[in-house]
Amino acid sequence: MIVAGERVLDMTTSDPPFAIITGASRGIGAEYARVLAGQGYDLLLVARDEERLTQLSHELETNQSIHAHVCVLDLAQPQSAHQLFVVARNYRLTPDLLINNAGFGLYGEFVSHSLPRIQEMLHLHIQTVVESTRLFLPGMIERGSGAIINVSSIAGMLPMPYLAEYAATKAFLNSFSEALAEETQSTGVHIQACCPGQTETDFHASAGFQPSSPISMQTASQVVRVSLAALQKNQTVVTIGWQGTLWSLLTNWVPKKILMKEIIRKIRPPLGLAQK
Repeated sequence: MIVAGERVLDMTTSDPPFAIITGASRGIGAEYARVLAGQGYDLLLVARDEERLTQLSHELETNQSIHAHVCVLDLAQPQSAHQLFVVARNYRLTPDLLINNAGFGLYGEFVSHSLPRIQEMLHLHIQTVVESTRLFLPGMIERGSGAIINVSSIAGMLPMPYLAEYAATKAFLNSFSEALAEETQSTGVHIQACCPGQTETDFHASAGFQPSSPISMQTASQVVRVSLAALQKNQTVVTIGWQGTLWSLLTNWVPKKILMKEIIRKIRPPLGLAQK
């Protein structure tokens, strides 16, 4: 773990808002960082890629009058949430916003994936999010303000063969976020599950998944803009654009078995990949 960018807080002035963003080195996480920096947030940028984080931190501090701290940390490993909590307290006792965005996909038959990689996904998408929320949420409740955004997916709205583990973890995030939103509704703290559809990031390439037919993808900028606007309205489960609207309608009105057959038709992997 590498931590950089510490500063001495000026206690004679009120501090600007402070946000923690995991998975901040690229894609949706980096876009959250750019937008929030433009809104005057100081940031703690968390990911494994030190070079990308450092470049982003330099970009933000050059273009905006904010501090962008860097924490190089693998959140798929045990005790990582506690390490993040300790690092964050170097800058602020309680963040104003925690964005649990770090994640990755696994595409193919369940039995084709190595057990260690599956365990890393479960830890990153579920355990780290739950532990981080448990560590940071009490301070927000005590202060009477704050927000947590769990970046989920429309994949969490339906079981998805060949993305089985990924979709299941996102279903957990949706359920977890909705339950916490109810528990905290009178505390001044807001909880959101942000559920993008297919987005123009390197997610698909990293997961080894290429859509069988071209599809109009939303941009990371669209996802972040909708998410932060919905946060102001205290919306809990937030879908993005036409994909989110269509998926919500389909999962509410079309039988699950019919939808799953269509998913299989569209995303079944080639035989070689399925049998790895």
